[in-house]
Amino acid sequence: MKRPGPKHYLLAPGVLLVSCVFLAPFLLLVVLSFWTQPEGTLLVEPSLTVENYLRIFSDPYYLRGLARTIWLSFATVFFSLLLGFPAAYWIVRRAVRLRRIVMALMLLPMVCGALLPTLGLVNIFSPLGIINGSLKQLGLIDRSIPLLGTQTGILIGLIQAFLPLMVLPLVAVMERLPLALEEAAMSLGARPPQVWWRVVMPLAAPGIVAGSVLVFCAALTSFVTPQILGQGKIATFAAMTWQQASLVLDWPFASALAMVMLLIMAALACMVLGFRRLNWVRP
Repeated sequence: MKRPGPKHYLLAPGVLLVSCVFLAPFLLLVVLSFWTQPEGTLLVEPSLTVENYLRIFSDPYYLRGLARTIWLSFATVFFSLLLGFPAAYWIVRRAVRLRRIVMALMLLPMVCGALLPTLGLVNIFSPLGIINGSLKQLGLIDRSIPLLGTQTGILIGLIQAFLPLMVLPLVAVMERLPLALEEAAMSLGARPPQVWWRVVMPLAAPGIVAGSVLVFCAALTSFVTPQILGQGKIATFAAMTWQQASLVLDWPFASALAMVMLLIMAALACMVLGFRRLNWVRP
């Protein structure tokens, strides 16, 4: 067995940082989720129990919040793919000279963070915002369309926030697809929709899967965008976790809520690995 050389010790600072910042808090989160906090106190009782998880899956309030969050996550994935696939194809095949500029503009909302774009959407969606104001000026509506405090407004905000996570993997995959494959399909009589459906999409499947997983996980754990655009009226699972940790100060139950989201993401990762083993998604 080869002994580690001096170069391997360069990994030590990074491993130490990951261990202290991620692994240790994660293990503490796992253990804390099996502890309890007696009602009316801030003292944690370190006895292993599944009471927190039973409470989550037996209370309709948390089940509705989980179902709502999963629905919003899947809807975000669907519309991000619907918008992101043509955008990625255009970036790769048409925007050759403008690719860097377009990619920079695509990444700009993520660089600014979630707060600034979300506050911009608040101004757009508000009763006196651009959408309602323009429709009123055109005489199309008499009353403002409620966009804030609705699932529709949250969904639009999530799509706007995480669309780049769908486009980037698709661009990375499509760049490796030879244009000759599409030309060969069209020379055999295939129309552009058929080329997209039977040639481009199957070959871009790894990018679709990677983008879908990234968007789903980001939407599932998103807190800022649903909280601001939902105006506190739409309770998502991340907001419930924050309420239990920061307002109720029930850290064991908040840890259990966080673990449920982590388990969902772990199950999704296992599904993707299973599909790759079955060669349903080839890298």
